[in-house]
Amino acid sequence: MRYELIEAYTLLFLREQLRAGPFEAIVRETWPPARDYRQNDKIHGAWSAVDRALSRYGYEVNANLTPSSVKRTVTGNGKAEKAEVAAAVRRLLGLTEDYRFATDDESDACAVVLAYLIANDLIDH
Repeated sequence: MRYELIEAYTLLFLREQLRAGPFEAIVRETWPPARDYRQNDKIHGAWSAVDRALSRYGYEVNANLTPSSVKRTVTGNGKAEKAEVAAAVRRLLGLTEDYRFATDDESDACAVVLAYLIANDLIDH
């Protein structure tokens, strides 16, 4: 049931976002394998649900970035801490130093997109 909910939410999200036009790229941050296989199963199940939704619109994930490559690209350090990543995202986006992201996930998602854009020379950084 959980994966069906993820797929349904993704379908709704895609329908809403595609009103603005087609996607140029769909980027995923890879999951480093955990020792607990159940955790790996959950992540891969969620990815599969998203992939099914994407395929209904003719899309697929076309870039997979490792956490260390994201960190290295946005901070210069492949082992950067969450606070360093958030600071780099603020700098790259021109946000004030006191800007607070709602969650670490929010700044991490921005970092993934920024890493993709930088690595492909799609933005001036």
